[in-house]
Amino acid sequence: MSICAIFIWFVIFSFAGWIYESTYCTVNERRWENRGFLYGPVCPIYGTGTIVVLLMWHVAQAKGVDLAWWQIFLCSFIGSAILEYSTHWTLERLFHAYWWDYSNMPLNLNGRICLPASILFGLGGVFVVRVLYEPTLALTAEANHTVVEIVSLLLMALISADTAITVSALTRFARAAARLNNSVNEHMEQFVAGAVEKGEAAAAGLAERRDGAVDKIDSLTDSMARERDRFAATIQDSILGELPHNVRAAARRAKGFVTIDRMPNIPGAEYLSKLWGNVRKKHWSRS
Repeated sequence: MSICAIFIWFVIFSFAGWIYESTYCTVNERRWENRGFLYGPVCPIYGTGTIVVLLMWHVAQAKGVDLAWWQIFLCSFIGSAILEYSTHWTLERLFHAYWWDYSNMPLNLNGRICLPASILFGLGGVFVVRVLYEPTLALTAEANHTVVEIVSLLLMALISADTAITVSALTRFARAAARLNNSVNEHMEQFVAGAVEKGEAAAAGLAERRDGAVDKIDSLTDSMARERDRFAATIQDSILGELPHNVRAAARRAKGFVTIDRMPNIPGAEYLSKLWGNVRKKHWSRS
């Protein structure tokens, strides 16, 4: 088993993963979805996971160990969870965006992995080993060694070029996301300053209008969240509109801006929250 053959396997299964992802998301969203991190029709995370499973199986076979289906499933289940979580975390930190989100799925961990998806990938590992391993091995074993090397080098050049272009585009996308984050925070600092003044006025009149003051503080906290989302959505369109076409194409592949959906605490929000708690405490003590 040569490195060139393994790389060809990687590309084949990355392409198969892209077909699966794009088909599933297109049917689910009812519009065309070109999935994956790169511009080309590949999802490297699928290729990486599959190669790890196949190499594990190959080593076991070479040592005369016959793994049961449940052992293959368990290795694929755990391995896919580790791979998904680490890939999601890395992309999120590097580009301030994320390409999938399991937040609405049951038994998820930080929206990066979830039990149903990990089970599906575990079953996929069993399918790859039991059904696809032998045909894939034969595909490269029967081919001329020189042809395998040439095809591998060509595919490697294409993947490398695609990666360089995509990373360059997403680096600009990350800078745009940082601008968005700064703009939203600056706007919210001003908004929260006004909300704090209103909250203090409501707290000052607590003795006369206890229920009204509590309702006022509740309304301020809700309006703060609505204002953040409204302003972020407005400025996001304008900032993305300034980017080149290829960068916008890369940005559309991201599930969303981390800075919007997972934004840290807004400046001043902690003070407003404490003020709200004090008003509540006084309200209950007087009731």
